[in-house]
Amino acid sequence: MNLANILVLGSKPNSKIPDSHFDKIYSANGAAERALNYRKKYPDVPLTCVVGASEFARNYHVTKRIIKSIPERLMVRSGEIGMPEELKNYSELICLSKKEQWNFQKNFFNFKILTLLIAEFFYHTNYIKKLIYLLKCFKNSNFQGVSTGFYAILVALKENPDANIIISGIGMTGGPQFYKTERIKIRDNTPRSRVDRFLIKRIDSTLKKRMSSLDKDLVKIANVTLWNGKTI
Repeated sequence: MNLANILVLGSKPNSKIPDSHFDKIYSANGAAERALNYRKKYPDVPLTCVVGASEFARNYHVTKRIIKSIPERLMVRSGEIGMPEELKNYSELICLSKKEQWNFQKNFFNFKILTLLIAEFFYHTNYIKKLIYLLKCFKNSNFQGVSTGFYAILVALKENPDANIIISGIGMTGGPQFYKTERIKIRDNTPRSRVDRFLIKRIDSTLKKRMSSLDKDLVKIANVTLWNGKTI
């Protein structure tokens, strides 16, 4: 029996889109635009857009890309949003609280919540900033865990337990997205990428066997297979 093939798309600049018919697509934040471009050639492949609640509410560049992609599912982590009017007749809205999305992540790592807590220690490199950051997280009961790109990978793994997961545009090296926004000037994705790099090395080895990537950065960091197929 042939295994299903699932595509997960992130927003790393200059990453390629596989030219192959997948069974499902998961996109993270503004990478919904890449999913839209893919579905111009393969329109029958269902799309799940994964996005943070604050990102959807505050970042128009992300919001418009998700709405334009018309996903079958819109999965929102760390809060609730109202269903966009443009998607009411097309999409299923799934909203997860901060606690729910945190508890979902823990099951992918050997020491569960302890691993996630240790990972947050890598958000900053300065020890004083590390301490202040962790104290704020505990005070506000607000731990993010993995980035939204990594979270989309985890959702794909969980929902498709017998499938191959092919990843493009999630390098875990930090930096801006492929789309230009004014937020790039004030937001650095490198701190969260340090958390991601710590966690991807500690994900269950049986899950890694199902993962491959078009991005050499992720292949090296996570020790997963390089995908060498045709690209669009």
